Amino acid sequence: MAIFGKKSSTEASTNQAMTIDQAQTMILDAVTHQFGDSQTVLPDFSVVSGWASADFVAFRSFDVQIKIGVKPENARDVNRLKILVAIGPRLVPLYDLLESDLRGQYERICSPEHLATDVRLLEHYLVWRLTPEQRLKFGLTMD
Repeated sequence: MAIFGKKSSTEASTNQAMTIDQAQTMILDAVTHQFGDSQTVLPDFSVVSGWASADFVAFRSFDVQIKIGVKPENARDVNRLKILVAIGPRLVPLYDLLESDLRGQYERICSPEHLATDVRLLEHYLVWRLTPEQRLKFGLTMD
């Protein structure tokens, strides 16, 4: 006899694509909660090929893009979460920029909790890249 459990709310939410408004609100909430208005320029939103994107500047120095698959062409990308950082002329996935021991914390499926975790990891990476003068200006220290 097989026992079937209920799906967790995270599992259930990954099967349904969120709306563009939900994705934008979630991104705005996560970015402003982690960085605040003084450390970031609020995002410019766009939708390209079914991906809701938010482009913003963190610490007045770093171009960042957060993407959520709301209606992507490939069904496996529904609710997929991507954070990209501009390095020179290209956008590089945050996952590739994190230290090896932090990569296990990076989340790829979007939920408010996962997005908050990934934005915290983004801040950790960006603080590492700040100059000592910038850290002092923003009142930050290296942990």
